[in-house]
Amino acid sequence: PAEFTDLGYPARIADDYIRVPDATDPDAFAARIVGDSMLPTYAQGDLVVFSPGTPVRSGMDCFVRLEPNHESTFKRVYFESGPAGEPVIRLQPLNSDFPPRVVPREQVAGLYAATSLVRPILPDTTTKTDRG
Repeated sequence: PAEFTDLGYPARIADDYIRVPDATDPDAFAARIVGDSMLPTYAQGDLVVFSPGTPVRSGMDCFVRLEPNHESTFKRVYFESGPAGEPVIRLQPLNSDFPPRVVPREQVAGLYAATSLVRPILPDTTTKTDRG
């Protein structure tokens, strides 16, 4: 997890915009993947679109805002019960090299469901020959 900031921007204002035809939530936002904890489904550099208007269910991939340290992370979330029956959320990386993290529900300030993936197209590095 890393410190989260919206840079003080009001809702629906950003430095950059991307067109995602299937995004209908006016409050949808995108975040760029950093790191490899969500491999193989999501790779570093991918843009994931999140919809605050989409109901979150256990087993969904979500942008997660945590308190009190203003951290954010992208993980698969599972709604579970702790040892005393208290509500907890398991933040599960898809990459088995990373351990899950279990947090009390009250430490989760926001859960936003992933709705679209925008993957950059790498430049073609193959050699072409001119057959003129």
